[in-house]
Amino acid sequence: MLLRPHSRRIVALLLVLLAWHGRVSRGLAIHPQRIVLDTYSDFVQGTAESVTVCDAGLLQPALPVEMVARLPADQLWAILPEADGSILVAASPDAKIFRIGQHRDVTLLASFPEHQIYAMARSPKGELFAATSPNGKIYRVPAKGEPVVYFDPKEKYIWSLLFDRDGTLYAGTGIGGKLFRIEGPLKGTLLCATGETHLRCLAWEKPGTLLAGSFPHGLLLRILPGGRAVALADSEREEVHQIVVSPDGSIFFSAVGTRHPPRAPGSSSEPGSATPEIWTPTPEASEPEEPPREAGRGLPLGMIKIAAPAPLSQVWSIDRSLVPRVIWGSREVLYSLLQAPMGLLAGMSGDGYVYRISLEGRSDRLLKIDAPAVQVAVLASPQQLLLGASNPARVFLAGVASRQEGVYRSAPLDAGNFARWGRLLVERSGVVEVRTRTGNTAKPDDSWYDWAPAPGGRCQNPAARYFQFELRLAQGSSVNRVQAVFLPYNLPPKLEKLQILHPGVAYSELPPPPAPLQARSLDQLLSQEGKPEPFDFFSPMPPRYQAKEARGLRTVVWKAEDPDGDDLRYSVFYRSEKETGWRLLIKDSEEPLFSWDTSGWPDGRYVLKVEASDVRDNAPGEGLTATLNSRPFLVDNTPPRIRILSSGGGKLRFRVSEDASGIRSVQISRDGREFLPIPPVDGILDSEEEEFELPLGKGESLFIRAEDEAGNVTSASANG
Repeated sequence: MLLRPHSRRIVALLLVLLAWHGRVSRGLAIHPQRIVLDTYSDFVQGTAESVTVCDAGLLQPALPVEMVARLPADQLWAILPEADGSILVAASPDAKIFRIGQHRDVTLLASFPEHQIYAMARSPKGELFAATSPNGKIYRVPAKGEPVVYFDPKEKYIWSLLFDRDGTLYAGTGIGGKLFRIEGPLKGTLLCATGETHLRCLAWEKPGTLLAGSFPHGLLLRILPGGRAVALADSEREEVHQIVVSPDGSIFFSAVGTRHPPRAPGSSSEPGSATPEIWTPTPEASEPEEPPREAGRGLPLGMIKIAAPAPLSQVWSIDRSLVPRVIWGSREVLYSLLQAPMGLLAGMSGDGYVYRISLEGRSDRLLKIDAPAVQVAVLASPQQLLLGASNPARVFLAGVASRQEGVYRSAPLDAGNFARWGRLLVERSGVVEVRTRTGNTAKPDDSWYDWAPAPGGRCQNPAARYFQFELRLAQGSSVNRVQAVFLPYNLPPKLEKLQILHPGVAYSELPPPPAPLQARSLDQLLSQEGKPEPFDFFSPMPPRYQAKEARGLRTVVWKAEDPDGDDLRYSVFYRSEKETGWRLLIKDSEEPLFSWDTSGWPDGRYVLKVEASDVRDNAPGEGLTATLNSRPFLVDNTPPRIRILSSGGGKLRFRVSEDASGIRSVQISRDGREFLPIPPVDGILDSEEEEFELPLGKGESLFIRAEDEAGNVTSASANG
């Protein structure tokens, strides 16, 4: 038999629904389940120590990281590596410069009357300069002796220092957003008033051309000869605070803070539109307080106010075409950006990670320090990084010669319920050691079982809901896929809301209506190119049931669910209220509804028991059941009794009795066609036995009909 297109469509829909239903719900407790980690988003949820999480979903040993020194200070603002192998560190409170020697001994080099040092720089002659804030100055710091004031810009903050080849010093300041040129001791002039509040960073685009990052409009500015500032890019963020120029002339900069729309044309804060006098602070001017810091970390963020969620950070790129574009973004705060032989690196808040960013916008989670954030990052050598953190102030070195193994720990894997964990399948090259542990809290803590070796990947830990693995990667090894196998423990079904419906009604399931054909556009029709009509998936409608009335019919309905998603089968049992043993009524039904005929049952009160079972979806001996009993219900197959008491003297008196379900109605008819209800003598049908009285003429016939609550009907007649 050939099916019409519409019929073929219905059959296809049914086949897909059946296949989908089997794939989702069948066999959850018979077949092992698997959790696979093989992408960057999978692996990046774990923690890595000396392990790089590559964008391609690969784990590799990273540059080893070790702590160089812990300083007697809270906040760390700047790091300056020296040619002799020592390290200068600017820290606070009480602005100080520390020297970390070649043997990692820490000594105090200089202290200042101000609170912070946001910038340090070496001149071409090797002289050290430091800028203090607030209301600070630029100092020349000799190798021995007290620092000497080199220049006072009369600004609240001095954010950045930069020398040119000729030894001229440039300083970016706030709150006037000014750029100063300093040619000698106390010989400084205003080069540019940008109209911004702060100039947060400086960099050389090429000899003689400066770049500056601003706050609060997040502009990347090019300072032209003569001091005019031109905006190369509007990040539409609050602050541009790091600028990197690569050897090929490409510009990278970071923008942080909350997003704001582009400024309207003709706004009063166009770069270069203000004169120095306009932006000179006056005693009456309201000046901002100390730059806010991220809570507990002590890093200045310009005027950014950190809120939850953290402001979005972005990395921008500008090539020779001067077209700015965003190449990378993060919900964490980007603190440091630098160009290294290993790539463009970004130090972030969060868990102290350094990311390697590609021009295509991909990123590798390169390495990690033991601190909440990488606040300062500088190159110590082509293959070594100096990384700084605060609270307390610490300096880390990444890329030391003696490499160690890398350790990767996964985020907790959730089986959904109590489970037995099997083999951990690790696709790897080289030597990788595996350890595992299990627990029953979402966050690993002391309540978890201890770490245990996993020989051949076999988990030796007790059964539990959560699972975590640790990989120790030797140098030269890598991991590109991990698969955890587990078998959930079966959970029992749940039964609730069992109800016996009103007598006299049965229900049967109706077939679902055919799915409608989907409307399509002309382009969609043209794209088919003679192919069959594409299939449209519609969510299956809940089943519907058709009612049927007949004397003696009963229906029980219930609600059931299985936490594991197993298919359930139902059995229904019954017993009289006076019995203790159950008798089977129906077995292995698939529907949570059952109708049957009680017309042959003896009168009395009965109880039903519904049993839900997931045996078919579980291994032998592991299936579970749940049961729920109904309230007692009455089966009444005996009709009421009518007894004529008297029919003379112009009156008819009769009695109606019902011992089981009660009298529902009593009706009379004088012609045998139309029946009308009559009330009992006491006015209300509320007893097992009621008397009735009504006029009855001589030679007149009267028909009587009585019905009980179970639907049983009896009749009688009387003559006058």
